[in-house]
Amino acid sequence: MKKAIVTLKKLSLKNKRGEEATSTGHSFWQKAKNIRVKNSNITNIGGDLNQTNNYYGFDVTSFEGNKITPDMIASATPAVPIVFKGREELVEQGVNILCQQGPGFLAIVGAGGMGKTSLALHIMNSVLVKNGFAGRSYFVPCELFEDAESLVQGLIHVMELTVQENQSRQRVLFSHLQAAQDDFLIVFDNFETPWNHDDSRDGVKNLLEKIAHYVKVSLIVTMRGPNGPGDIPWERLGDKSGIPTLLPVPAKEAFKAFAGNNLQSSDDSESQIDSLLYQLEYVPLAIRLSAQHVKRVQLKALIRMWEKGKTSILAEGTVPGRLTSVSFSIDLSIRLFKTDGGTLKLLSAISFLPDGISFWIEYLPQMFQGEELDFSVSTLLESSLIYVQNEGLKMLAPVREHIHLKYPIGQNDIDQLERFYTQFLENLPNNNMQAQPLLQPHINNIDKIFKAQITSGYSKTSCVSALKTLSRFELFNPVSISLIALLLQHDQNIKKEDELDLKLMRASQLRWMGEFWDAEAQVMSVKECLNEEENISQSEADVLGRCFDILHDIYYAQAQYEKAINMNLQAQKYFKQSENQWAQADSMRWLGNIYYMQQRYKEASEMTSEVQQLFQQLGNELGVTECLQRLGDIYSMQGRYDAAIRMLSDAQKQFETFGNQLQAAGCLWSLGEVYRMQKNYGEATEMTLKAQKQYEEIGFKQGAAECLETLGCIYLDQEQYDLAVDVLSKTQRQYQSIGSIVNVAWCHQYLGRTYRLQGNYEKAKGAFKEALDLLERFPGEKYKIGYTLLNFGYLFSDMNDFAEARRKYEEARDTFDSHGQLEKEVDYCSQAIAKLDEAEAVGSISE
Repeated sequence: MKKAIVTLKKLSLKNKRGEEATSTGHSFWQKAKNIRVKNSNITNIGGDLNQTNNYYGFDVTSFEGNKITPDMIASATPAVPIVFKGREELVEQGVNILCQQGPGFLAIVGAGGMGKTSLALHIMNSVLVKNGFAGRSYFVPCELFEDAESLVQGLIHVMELTVQENQSRQRVLFSHLQAAQDDFLIVFDNFETPWNHDDSRDGVKNLLEKIAHYVKVSLIVTMRGPNGPGDIPWERLGDKSGIPTLLPVPAKEAFKAFAGNNLQSSDDSESQIDSLLYQLEYVPLAIRLSAQHVKRVQLKALIRMWEKGKTSILAEGTVPGRLTSVSFSIDLSIRLFKTDGGTLKLLSAISFLPDGISFWIEYLPQMFQGEELDFSVSTLLESSLIYVQNEGLKMLAPVREHIHLKYPIGQNDIDQLERFYTQFLENLPNNNMQAQPLLQPHINNIDKIFKAQITSGYSKTSCVSALKTLSRFELFNPVSISLIALLLQHDQNIKKEDELDLKLMRASQLRWMGEFWDAEAQVMSVKECLNEEENISQSEADVLGRCFDILHDIYYAQAQYEKAINMNLQAQKYFKQSENQWAQADSMRWLGNIYYMQQRYKEASEMTSEVQQLFQQLGNELGVTECLQRLGDIYSMQGRYDAAIRMLSDAQKQFETFGNQLQAAGCLWSLGEVYRMQKNYGEATEMTLKAQKQYEEIGFKQGAAECLETLGCIYLDQEQYDLAVDVLSKTQRQYQSIGSIVNVAWCHQYLGRTYRLQGNYEKAKGAFKEALDLLERFPGEKYKIGYTLLNFGYLFSDMNDFAEARRKYEEARDTFDSHGQLEKEVDYCSQAIAKLDEAEAVGSISE
């Protein structure tokens, strides 16, 4: 065979110093067999190329006018990948499409690096397809062809057809298709190259549609973009944007398979892999290329490499190509789809936004100016550099990182985004339950934009106002906390009143997240700036009232009720001086809550009723409803279930009207507890699960854990002990993670009861002992300490250790008695002791 001659045309390129360089631009031509390269003095820089006649920067000539040889096509045809995870369902769908009655037209589309070629090869290699198209499946690597003429030439080569001199290639091809007696399959891989090359689209489209008319021909096309080419009834795999990324589990399996024996296992290696794959957004090519590094470095080093180098580390070999470099693959899409000017500017802006552009049809014209925004979006969607998800424009993490690094957003665009989001926050509804779903799709964008503006000093709007709006939403406390810290650090001209306001706002958010020590330190830093003497101004008194109010919250959350009461009384004192009647009433309401938590139901009821009347006088409907909720809780503990259900249901509806999801969820949880006490377990479970869902939506971990605890108790009550142990153990871990020690102890108590009922006495003893050890730090928890001792006594009674049982009963009785309002619990202990006396007497007689 004669050797094909490939003439590599020099491209006029200039480096940073203005010196000319030359490039071939594609690694395939370094590897192709049986080719002789004219002008070997060529440098491949793997960067942007000034296009001439051919995108890859070469003219191909060979004997007898043929441009491509079979050997070159063979070299460009990949083998069926050995590592192939998570695509089984897509393969099955593709096979079914091809094996149906009549010709099948299968489009495998999507972004670069998604594994479209691998998927096509596995479909081709499936048993059903191989049998159905026995020996008549043809793979055409379209990255070698720029127009219809070269595609025809490629088909003639792969089909091994003979073309006589002066004979039309298209006529030879179509005659062969017309004469076919059996079904055969053509795979056009990387079809975006001829489809998007200069002015070749009409010819390529006509060729493809003519081929599709032959009844024995089935087609597979793989290409970048969301849709198949031409007016052919393609059946597309995946979703609206094409082939999706991998799911986390198969992505992890693929990473481990690529890494092989080089992957060193450690205590945290699994979580490190999970973290890396999450950051890579499970893109197949990124997974394969990142795993290659594990052959040389440990996982920790790989993660640091990604954090510092981003897509620059997602490459292998010395010459970049579409399958060996994520950056090259992304740049290829940019060049193929001629992404420049306003389109490239929009692409760089989207790359700056972690959340993309939600509800883009509405918000894009408000974010950016330009008459061709919609056209730019259409171009970017066609290239799959972006995709649509839930009416928003999104970008995969590897694409986002590369674009942001190579084409950074301009400051004017950041300023415009800040103005947009400042106005967006101001326009949010007052009802938080309506506002939060609107805000959530944008929160990471807001975080990034304001951080950039605050750090750089370019902020054009009032960040304080924006942060006050964000503080309404507990779910976004982590964002608010970091932004407040950044603003206090960088803004030297912030007003004193704004500074104090932000610090207390941050303290409340830290308390909400269980960061009690940091929250207290933040409050103390504000208190130190103020004079606590009697002659302070109203504004200073109000700030001090807020300080003590937050300190009360901090101690209340940790079940340090005596400290909480002291702080509460101080807060009331200063709110009275500042004449802030609402805040003073709210502090009184919280004092009633403390009494409730201490099982001092009489004082709690009296205080809550008094405050409810005060709120009514002030016209504060929210305060009135909060009191109604607490009265419902008190009634339920007093066994007045019907009244409790009525109150809690009314309160829950009111909270929803106000948009207060936190309090509405609290009512649902309380209703679940009431139904559980009534042994109405169906209603109890339904209410508790609703509450848990709402707590999780607003990020309230304490509330979600309380719901989980209730579910564990429902299983315990229904004697489903294994389920109870599982759920209560999970609950205990959740309480531990947020530092809620009293609740951790109470979970140990529940576990002790469950183990006892299972007959697992040693585990039960350990659980009760652990509960009591933890509760020693909280001597005010008379109710919980007493019940733990009482249940410990029941355990010893079951074990026939009557002496120890008696000691526990007596300790429990004394603990309940010292409380003053737990007469019913004192009676339980007395009854247990009486039964013990009877049992001992029976034992004595039998002896």
